[in-house]
Formats: sequence, C-alpha cells, structure tokens
Amino acid sequence: MDVKFINPFVMAAQTVFKTMLGIDASMGKPILKDVRATSGDVTGIMGLVGDRKGTIAISFREKGAIFVFKTLIGDDCTTITPEVVDAIGELTNIISGQARKEFEKANINLKAAIPMVIVGHNVELNFITKIPIISLPFNFVADNGEKEVMFLDFSFE
Repeated sequence: MDVKFINPFVMAAQTVFKTMLGIDASMGKPILKDVRATSGDVTGIMGLVGDRKGTIAISFREKGAIFVFKTLIGDDCTTITPEVVDAIGELTNIISGQARKEFEKANINLKAAIPMVIVGHNVELNFITKIPIISLPFNFVADNGEKEVMFLDFSFE
C-alpha cells in the first residue's frame, strides 16, 4: 500500500490526540494483520468510497476508551456506557475527517460513511477490501499513568 494512504491517518491521529485530548500519541511499528477481527474492546468503523474504496477501524481497550470519554466530555465513568461508545464514534469521525482533508490536498476524492461503533473483543470484521489490513498502534499514557494503545486499522484498494 502506498504511503500516501497511510500518512494522512498517522498525521490525523496524532493531531487529534494532541489538540482534543492534550496528549501525545506515538505510533508504534505498523503491523500487517491477517486476522479480520477488532484489535480492542470498543471499535469505531467507517467505510470510505471515491477514487479508492476502503475501511478504517479505530479500536481501544476498555480503559483507553473510558479515558478518551473522560478527557473529551469531562464526565467520570468506570465501564463502557452508551456515552463512551458515542465518544469513540465521534473520535473516529474526527480522525477520518482530518485524514480526508489531507487526501483532498493530494487530489484524492474520498467520502465517508457515518461511523458505526461495536463493543467486544476479537469481533469479526469483514473489510470491503481483500488486500492486507494495516494496523497502526498508537501508544499514549492515560491520566492514571497507565500505558494505553489505540489501534488504527485500515485497508484500501
């Protein structure tokens, strides 16, 4: 896969984490996934169509999703609630929107569907593409000092 389809997501994820959550997210080593399953416990999924077609999935473990919710909204919670699910959906939409701005600058036309969020670990995902799924892990530190990971999985053809 061409880096012109990877770099906009890297920049978008890091920018959104910095501006909206006030934290730095460092990208780990990209992984080629051969398993079509969610990487975390709460996953925002969005289809993209236009000059290319593809799917992105933004996945957090439970504690990471709750941290994102607390940071964005300011409310406290200890479990996955509908509000936490909504926050991950909104974060998915924002990261996708930032990446699409970069695609637009490169004259690549991509339109996005409304994100859908699923809850559960190792939930099977059937990406609409057949080429490998690239998983970009982004490491960050939550407010309790614990290390968390956001996984940005995507595939384009």
